[in-house]
Amino acid sequence: MLKSERFFVRLGAALGSRLGVGPKAASLDRAAAAGLPVPDGLIVLDELFGESLRQGWLQAAEGRFVLHDVATFERALNLPVVSPRLAVRSAFAVEDGATKSLAGYFDSVLNVAPQDVATALCEVWCSSLRHAAPHRRDVIVMAMVDARWAGVAATETDHEDDLINVTEGLADDLVGGRVPGETRNLPKINAFEGPTESGFAGRLQVLLRDVRRVFGRGNWDVEFADDGRRCWLLQVRPLTQPVTRNEWFTYANHREILPPLPSRLMTSLIASCAQDLFDYYRDFDARLPANRPFIEVFAGRPFINLSLLADMMRLWGLPTRLVTDAIGGRDVFGQGLRWGRLWRSWRALVRLGWAQLQSVGSAQNRIAWLAQVGQASDSDNFTTCLTDLQTVYTALVREMFSLTQAISGPMAALRRLGLLSEWAARHETITTRLMTDLDPLRDYVQAHPSVVDVLRRGGLPHDETFRQLWQDYLARYGFRGIFESDIAQPRYHEQPEVLLASLWLPRGALTPPPLPWFAWLVYPVWWQARRALDARERLRHAAMQTFDRLRQRLKRLAEQACATGALPAAEDVWLLEVDELKRLDGGWRVTPDFLATRREEQARFAEYDFPDVFQRFDDFTAFIRARAGGDLVGQRLPGIGLTRGTAEGRAWVCDTPTLPPGDTDEPYILVARAVDAGWIPVFAAVAGVVVEIGGDLSHGSIVLRELGLPSVTNVRGVTRVIQTGDRIRVQASEGAVEVLKSGVGAVSLASTPAHE
Repeated sequence: MLKSERFFVRLGAALGSRLGVGPKAASLDRAAAAGLPVPDGLIVLDELFGESLRQGWLQAAEGRFVLHDVATFERALNLPVVSPRLAVRSAFAVEDGATKSLAGYFDSVLNVAPQDVATALCEVWCSSLRHAAPHRRDVIVMAMVDARWAGVAATETDHEDDLINVTEGLADDLVGGRVPGETRNLPKINAFEGPTESGFAGRLQVLLRDVRRVFGRGNWDVEFADDGRRCWLLQVRPLTQPVTRNEWFTYANHREILPPLPSRLMTSLIASCAQDLFDYYRDFDARLPANRPFIEVFAGRPFINLSLLADMMRLWGLPTRLVTDAIGGRDVFGQGLRWGRLWRSWRALVRLGWAQLQSVGSAQNRIAWLAQVGQASDSDNFTTCLTDLQTVYTALVREMFSLTQAISGPMAALRRLGLLSEWAARHETITTRLMTDLDPLRDYVQAHPSVVDVLRRGGLPHDETFRQLWQDYLARYGFRGIFESDIAQPRYHEQPEVLLASLWLPRGALTPPPLPWFAWLVYPVWWQARRALDARERLRHAAMQTFDRLRQRLKRLAEQACATGALPAAEDVWLLEVDELKRLDGGWRVTPDFLATRREEQARFAEYDFPDVFQRFDDFTAFIRARAGGDLVGQRLPGIGLTRGTAEGRAWVCDTPTLPPGDTDEPYILVARAVDAGWIPVFAAVAGVVVEIGGDLSHGSIVLRELGLPSVTNVRGVTRVIQTGDRIRVQASEGAVEVLKSGVGAVSLASTPAHE
């Protein structure tokens, strides 16, 4: 008589691996042995399949297996009854491998009565014929779960959420692709953390936490079923490919420093540096994702992965709003402090804090380094120039990370105390001096009407004193410019028209708000913030000088490529991506048809107007530019006040820095998607500023705070609802904008288009 113990073992006996069963059965056996909630069940071993063929109980016929002696087969197997309803699942050795899962490739039979197990086994074995190579044909027989909810979950090391796809009842239609189910993110919980959700979601959180405890920190695909009291583990296997998730993205401070549509070259350059940029944080904490993109390109624009930055905060136990407060946008995650995670991350946070304390000295070293790089060599080509540009951009942004973090704490404290605008208005960084150092020129122009006449006509005065003052200014600041972070954008020494036009517009004197006596009690906090602010703006100033050197190199190389016929026109260089430009060194020639297609694509991209945050799977057609209708008179639009005071006037809405017309004594209020140092000429011509997106620490916010202009930032959607000519009131102290009257004296908006 055959002994049935040869043919099956109980799940949880921890014998599966020793008996050589496949990964699927071995994983469930391991899970049950570790105390995870696996339904009662058995592993029917491949030895039964082999013995059945030898004894003739099971025979191959017409491409399938047929049971011929069911009674003898059942007596030999002699399976104990584990449940009145059973699931008979394939667990073949070729399933659930590290690189290939074959999920759903073989059959499972559900709701099987104990007397029908033999037939179900035969049916499952028949599906093994779909895979020609020899393999073990183990089968799992387990109790059916009376599922109220069931589905699959992906738990990945690179994410702080588990992604679940769930449906009511059994999950066979879901995993078979016959129903879509509901997809949602479930926050991970770690050891010693309780569930954050209620109902089955909370029970699933606990199950997935315990799966990670037993199987280790890895990428796992988990099948589950919840009966209303307990969440059961039905399967766990390696996740062989990362899941593309519906993550959140933001243009963030890119909106402040880049044109509405950046050049194709700059977008591709930023994307090419993305991994090195996020490695700044990974240097402090190796637990952070290594393969998750930090920047992705949508409609020709480089967007920051907000979900990734928020997950970094969540891993460290820090509030997710710290990210959006620094770079702009809104906090869609809403996690506060998590003390347990904060404690477990203390080493990384101490290292990060130490880097912040050293950031000013580090920035000074970087400024000295920037003065030495970017020079052309005798063997200069596109590859060497772009490699230098990538190196400079990466070094600049990584240094900015450290300085911004050093600024954020003191600035947040001063804002909470109501002293930030008071101290900032008494300070001047090198970026603010871009405007204040124009005062000698402006004073001279105001005193000489003949010079004003020339400037009004768009000319450059021949007045010797003016020319000397102008050349002195360009020597100090000529390498700066509008949207200067885009290498394709001209610098002031190349295109000074907006700067010159601002000289004949009077600039009102701004008086700093009074400084209360108790402000001196927190002067050390301001001192720390000021040091980092100065260092950050000096770093940017030095980097823009290096950018200008690199820009001139690219222009010379483009002219050479144009002379050899590799490029139709020198200015076409900005339409090409990094890899395409490097191909020019190898003899590639850009055709007019290629450029025509690229220009059409850029024109389509220019029509998009992305919100401050969006998700990967959003309908992008909804982002095509359109202004909202409706009467907004009397409404208040909330934001973040950067300064004190109130300003009232006509709205001047622009995408790029453009001066308002000087045809009225009524003041203008600038309304823009984002601002940076390139908007300084416009700041001199307006009474207040409203910005759609921007954080406390953006370059534009710092300048506005130091200038003391009544300014409000983070007014979501403002450029879509306020139109040029509307009368508005900026209430900076309250962080709000009020619409007083629509269309006061129609004004045509002649916005300068972004450079391609």
